[in-house]
Amino acid sequence: MTLIRPSEKVLRATISVLGFPMTVIQAVLSMRSLHKHKAPGEIISIGGRSLHAIVSGRGDSILPTIILESGMGGSALDWSLVQPALAKYTRVVAYDRAGFGWSTQTMEEPTCANYVQDLRRLLAQKKLEPPYLLVGHSFGGLIMRLFASQYPEEVSGLVLVDSTHEKRYIESHFNHSRRQEQLRYQKRLRLGFLLSPIGLTRIMKQHIGTGKLPPAIQNKVTASGYRNHAYKAAYLEFLHTSVSADQIIESSPLRPDMPVMVLTAGRQNEAWKESQRELLQLTDQTRQRIIEDSWHSIPIHKPQAVVQSVLGLLYRAD
Repeated sequence: MTLIRPSEKVLRATISVLGFPMTVIQAVLSMRSLHKHKAPGEIISIGGRSLHAIVSGRGDSILPTIILESGMGGSALDWSLVQPALAKYTRVVAYDRAGFGWSTQTMEEPTCANYVQDLRRLLAQKKLEPPYLLVGHSFGGLIMRLFASQYPEEVSGLVLVDSTHEKRYIESHFNHSRRQEQLRYQKRLRLGFLLSPIGLTRIMKQHIGTGKLPPAIQNKVTASGYRNHAYKAAYLEFLHTSVSADQIIESSPLRPDMPVMVLTAGRQNEAWKESQRELLQLTDQTRQRIIEDSWHSIPIHKPQAVVQSVLGLLYRAD
């Protein structure tokens, strides 16, 4: 299992000490920013740490509860253009994984399996019972697939929103271009992890999370995305992707009759599109919809496409 090396932890601490005045400024700015941009949802204790969740919609609905899982480094706010529309029909949950957004205590082993268990603790605390309609974007699609594999009787359907294929994180599948892409991303996250305590990432305007939401929402994403532990959470999440991929490979196949919708962004390269086609083998009831004029972040670029696809499976489960 790949972890943050002890030498990296020592280097981060050393940078924090040597840049002490900047460390203090970073801490003060983070506190002020989070005080100004308070959590839009509620903070829920799940034992040992707390998760931030936005729970909305009709509690009296007989339809399945919808669970929204963000992509790598994302937060509940990634679904801000989707959740209100879905909440008109049933209960909807979007949340921040450990260390991201307003959730606390970074998970030391942030794998899909551990994320699934955190989510189940959150659902239990909120007394949100199955069935669940699972929606996962990008890396979040892997988490939702593992949930559906481990608890098939609780899942009414699955929507994969330009979901990552597990082989994307298996080194034996890397070509030269993919390997270089991974190295660049790792270097970027490592620098963020090392330099965030002294606020250099804030100066460079390199926060964790999306930068493409409407200003009123984006300000909240940015406020939480400059926190020190957001960079640690993102770096750890990335370092554990191969473990998460192995968990998917080793998991049980999805229930053959489980309805699955694969939403694919049309403005992706051919290798990505091919991996999306491979997802059509997940169940006998898997279908694909290509959103031709969208980039990867379909929930932000084309939220209505996500809403339509989710509602299609929601009423199929009724």
